[in-house]
Amino acid sequence: MSHPEPETSRTKVFISNIIKSLFAGGLLFWLVKSGGIRPEYLMVAPEHIPGLSAACLIIAAGMSLAALRYVELLKGAGLTIKPGDSFSISAIMYFFTQCVMGSASGDVARYFYTTRITGEGARVGAAIIVDRIIGIMGLFMFGGLGMAFNWSLVEHSPELRIIACPMLGILCLIWLSVLLGFLALVRGRMFGFLAGITFPVLAGLLCISDSGFLGREVGPVLFYAASLSLVAPLIAPEFLETGFVYRRFFKGSKLGEKLGEVVSALLVYRNSTTTVLKIAGLTAVQHLALIYSLYLLSRIQNIPVLPDFNEIFFAAPLSFLAGVIPAPAAGLGVNEAAFETLLYLGSCGTVTAGASIFLMYRIWATLFSLSGLYFVMRSKK
Repeated sequence: MSHPEPETSRTKVFISNIIKSLFAGGLLFWLVKSGGIRPEYLMVAPEHIPGLSAACLIIAAGMSLAALRYVELLKGAGLTIKPGDSFSISAIMYFFTQCVMGSASGDVARYFYTTRITGEGARVGAAIIVDRIIGIMGLFMFGGLGMAFNWSLVEHSPELRIIACPMLGILCLIWLSVLLGFLALVRGRMFGFLAGITFPVLAGLLCISDSGFLGREVGPVLFYAASLSLVAPLIAPEFLETGFVYRRFFKGSKLGEKLGEVVSALLVYRNSTTTVLKIAGLTAVQHLALIYSLYLLSRIQNIPVLPDFNEIFFAAPLSFLAGVIPAPAAGLGVNEAAFETLLYLGSCGTVTAGASIFLMYRIWATLFSLSGLYFVMRSKK
């Protein structure tokens, strides 16, 4: 396998970071010019200080759950780490994620400091990969639930009626494909396929039910997505190093190397179903805590129209998911633009300060993440 020269790699990284920073700056400039971000929207009146304190406590608690989740992740990979060490490593991860160059730099920092304690780089890498997969799948799930539970918002928005069906189909297809593919890897093709048959049946029942637009328009999309996802358990084992697909299309390539890392990481947890479920539960609680903190912040900010919880729950998961796009400082600008747009559509154009709400959340999350700097400095002593 050929690798680029170090200087070439550094140049590419530098250029990539410049482009990302310019992109984030452009989004923030647009949000300021359009009125989505204004200084007065970030002001909090004295009588709202208790509400701000509650929101900050929930943000801090949600971020702290990462440490507990990381202990369980490493345990599933056969490693043991002290809760105190997990907390300090998670704080360092948040510092690099929020203040440096996004989630990738946070994962690199987490890998470095954990490996220094455990000496098991391969297993630590597997734990971090699985953590990212579960986190992203959780956002996919809540993104779909946010639309499904607040379908009245979709029906009252002409724009959302157009994009909601394909978006739900894509979320369903990706989520089910990953789930069924994982089941096929750890329990076999037949188990994954039989488990997956349930979902097209449920979607078919929705199609024939008397549910109006939901059954007439959404049901068929979910049925086709669930049916297509049944391919995943059939071909997932072929992505193993001994599989035909891997050997024919990916062996010896950089993409194949990355694919091998993901599949190997999933296989590390093939006998840790209980651990995976526990991690998924902790991840769900963490996501809900951060979504609720956005709602609390929206109630105490000086914005023209206050969104209700349904609108926040509709917009937040997909906005957090937008931060997965490689961007500096944990998706700076990307999350704000996504939240501004989705909240505007979900409220039929009445809420126009979504970017300021998410920026307020980012400010406090970043302040809490600065605690990681203390642990970085202490580790150098």
